[in-house]
Amino acid sequence: MDNIRTAKPNEKETIIKLWEYCFDDSSDFVQWFFNTRYQHENTLVVCDKDRICSALQLLPYNISIRSKKMETSYIVGVSTWPEDRGKGYVSELLYKSLAEMRKRKQWVSILLPFNYNFYKKYGWETCYSYYSYSGQKNNFLHYLDRIGIQGKIRPIRLPEDLEDLNKYYSYYTKGLNGYVIRNKQDWDRILSDVRIDGGNGFIYTKDNKTAGYMILVNDKEGLSIRKICCKDIDTYMEMLKIALNFSTENNMVFLQHKLGLSPLPHIIELDVIKQEKPFVMGRIVDVEKALENLPISYNDELVIQVIDPLLEWNNIRLNLKGRENRLLVSPTQKSPDIVIHISVLSQLLWGYYTVEQAFMYKKIQIYNKDKVKALENIFYDTIPYIYEDY
Repeated sequence: MDNIRTAKPNEKETIIKLWEYCFDDSSDFVQWFFNTRYQHENTLVVCDKDRICSALQLLPYNISIRSKKMETSYIVGVSTWPEDRGKGYVSELLYKSLAEMRKRKQWVSILLPFNYNFYKKYGWETCYSYYSYSGQKNNFLHYLDRIGIQGKIRPIRLPEDLEDLNKYYSYYTKGLNGYVIRNKQDWDRILSDVRIDGGNGFIYTKDNKTAGYMILVNDKEGLSIRKICCKDIDTYMEMLKIALNFSTENNMVFLQHKLGLSPLPHIIELDVIKQEKPFVMGRIVDVEKALENLPISYNDELVIQVIDPLLEWNNIRLNLKGRENRLLVSPTQKSPDIVIHISVLSQLLWGYYTVEQAFMYKKIQIYNKDKVKALENIFYDTIPYIYEDY
């Protein structure tokens, strides 16, 4: 892999041309992304002599995994010139990116794939999905017929609204897993991105006090309600009704919502389609470090054996022991109680699967059934959530 390195400062235009060739993004988005998000030191390239053949970028984030703050990189912009495809460059880039993340003490990785099966070969698995509601605006409005509106909306203003945005984002993500721990730069990025798409973010106020926020995009396909964050279901219904009336020309509505309890029970009876859609994939970069010090509430212990065909450092037996509400992790030569593939372990860590589901679907090998409860105490039921798509 001597042909893989970080991009040089003077190679930005080459990376942009490769991106534009491979992805169908607007010129406004490309210009914004490479002016605000691109960093050459976070870009890996494969070179044939001095010519760049393939590239990807590592966008740094902080996320909350089971109440443990972890640094991560969002892999984006995986791209190869057509004449260089089929040479294994992307495989080399992905391995190198994981090794680089481990070097940076980033124990988990996330990406939004162009093809889910492609990345499954390298140990990534679907770890996030969301509910999508779609239908005619009048069908949504009929559901909300008895809902009155007590407030009004205005565009989000930063930094003025930062405290309120963080407050209601915290309400929304309480009890969830895998979400981005946001700062002002993250909010700037989210709002800039949605404005490029022709939308905006809005604050909802009642009695001159902030009661929530929403993110809306109105384009040729319809009205997309990407996010409504507030504290209670009554406010949610009010905000949804305002959002539905935001567009006068679009009759088609697309609403996104996190998994879990639906805010719109029985709405499918009104010809609104509800679907669960796969979203972001996740992968554990370093099992020992990712599991170390996870908050737990048990004092049992067990031995797991991890199978990782790609990353040799993850092929390991680990003793997992609870002490003082933290998980202690150490390599061991003891016989395993449970054998688990890295992709399944990643889904358990994010909460995409429960231990019971993994057992039922025969995704884990259990040699000591008495230790299943200990595994369930580590990977207790939770709901994965992320809004960010790069």
